[in-house]
Parts: sequence; C-alpha cells; structure tokens
Amino acid sequence: MKNIFKFLGLALAILMVSCEADPVIYNGNNNPLIAFSSPSYNLEIVIDATGSLDVPVNASSLSSTDRTVGVEVVLDETTALTGSYSVPATVTIPANEYTGILTINGTDIAGVDTSALSLTIALTPGSGFTAGPNATVNVFQICPVDETFFTGNYQMTHLVFNGFGVPTFGFAKQVDLLNPGGTTRTFVAPYAPDLGAFSDVTWSFSLSCNEVIWGASQDALVGCAATPANIELSTADAAFGNGAYDPLNDASFTMNLVDDDVDDCGARTNVSILMTKI
Repeated sequence: MKNIFKFLGLALAILMVSCEADPVIYNGNNNPLIAFSSPSYNLEIVIDATGSLDVPVNASSLSSTDRTVGVEVVLDETTALTGSYSVPATVTIPANEYTGILTINGTDIAGVDTSALSLTIALTPGSGFTAGPNATVNVFQICPVDETFFTGNYQMTHLVFNGFGVPTFGFAKQVDLLNPGGTTRTFVAPYAPDLGAFSDVTWSFSLSCNEVIWGASQDALVGCAATPANIELSTADAAFGNGAYDPLNDASFTMNLVDDDVDDCGARTNVSILMTKI
C-alpha cells in the first residue's frame, strides 16, 4: 500500500500533461512564414558511396509566382566534415504551391562513420517573408539492410527504465515496425503510458552498420507543469553506447536512447530496450 501511495504521489508531483505547440503562421507584420518542415533530419551516406536527403521547405501562404529563398550552412554550428555534404545555395517553392524541396547530397569520405556529425542549415532572411528557425542535419554512414528486415510486430522489454522509474514506452509494449525508406525504421507509441493517457507519437531510428541509432530530439508531446518545454527523446550518450543488431538475423535487437534529453522533467536518463520479433 505504501508503494501505491508513493507512486501516486510521484505522478501528481510531476503533473505531466500532453501538449502540442501550435505552428507559427505569421509574424507581427503579417508576412508569410517560410520554414523547414522539421527541426532535424538524417543524411544517411552509404559506406563507400553516396546518399541524399530531401528537406521540405514550407510556406504558410500561396503565391502566384515562384519563390526562391537563400540557404546557407551555419559553419560555427556545424561539425560535419567538409566534402561530406553539398547544400544548394537556394530552394524554390513553385508558384501556387506551399512546399519546395531542398536536396542535400552526401559523400562517404575519410572520417565519416556511424557516429553522427551535425550540419546546421539556415534560410536566408528576405523581403516579404519571415524565415523560420535553423535545422540540424545528422550526417552519418550506413550499411545497406534488407528492406524487409526489422519490420513487423516486436515485443519491447525495457532493460533500463527512464528517470520516472517506468518503461519509456510501457510495460510489455508491442509495436509494429515500418520501413519508410532506406535504413530508417519507425513505430507508433505514446510516451510513458503507465503515467497517463498521452498522444501517440511516431518514433524513428536508423540501422547503421550494426548499430541502432535513435533519432535526435524527438518530441514526446508530453511536458511537466514546472517547465514550458516538452520531453525529448534523443540519441544515446557515447559512453552508454548505441543499440546493436545483426544484419543477417532480425529476430531481436537492442535500442538505446536518452529519455528527457534536456532535463525538462528531471534528470536525463539513458534507456535500453530489447526488441524481440513476435
């Protein structure tokens, strides 16, 4: 009974709420917003070869003419190796369209490996529109994986719980892994269902040369009353290590990640999950 009251006290103390921010559409001058579709992306470069990434750039309103917006690399926030990426100087949103595509190309050079290096890109401010925030592109090396591998139903067994003392995705959680393309895998699950009824989130990770790399800064759509920001799940700390898989056997693999990356609801915690095919 004491344990029950202790758990209820913890749940009430953190006052977790499900929340999702409304998108910014206009600034004070009613200029349309032009922005990257996401704060982060993955540029996967095939070992000894190349890779490419299509980044949608969205406008909040239509225009009867093409809109060409400048793009730049923020060098002082970039650790990706020169020569491993190529970013066009502009992106065009076609007339009567809301979205243009910025294609970033990658090349496997010496120094590129499975540990992601960051490439920060920015839209150049211009007349008649408001430029959205910068975006981070995680640049790393991958090895090809059979497109049918690591898909289908998997049982989660949490080997290391999160900072709240519960499994990040719930006890005995079963998920359906999908392949949206390449070596990325996704699944849908709410954050910490043992603490409340929260919204489903689509989570993603990459299969990168025998390592399972969790995508950086993924929003849980759940926050705490004491802070305005949502909890984020991110790539495991280097000292903790990424998860691992066998490219010839998809019966099971491990998935490691950081729960509450920037301490929005307490101390960040490295979590480990065993995934077993059902």
